[in-house]
Amino acid sequence: MNTGIERRRHPRAPLALPVVLMTPQVAIKGKTVNISVGGLALLLFLETPKIGDEFQIALKSSEDHEMPVTCEKVWSGSIIYDESVYNGIGVRFTKISTSDREIIASMVAEYYLI
Repeated sequence: MNTGIERRRHPRAPLALPVVLMTPQVAIKGKTVNISVGGLALLLFLETPKIGDEFQIALKSSEDHEMPVTCEKVWSGSIIYDESVYNGIGVRFTKISTSDREIIASMVAEYYLI
């Protein structure tokens, strides 16, 4: 249910970055729809973990840097992107290095300065 109240603590930038969601059963390729220092939204093509499940993702911020992050799934639903409908999920970072959090903060800040 959308109440129209923004509950996010961190601004999100609409950046499309490649990501791999890793569960014990499968690795699922996807891409971000938006990202902040606290979490991100993903587009995925396969069934995903349940709300509240914790899992790993590998987020590529550049050709030579991949960020291993532990996340918790906080929502799921359909996302319209490039005129197509995808499975989407929102995740909250539960474990991320300080340096990777700083990289994400810089990417978000750079987006808003452009």
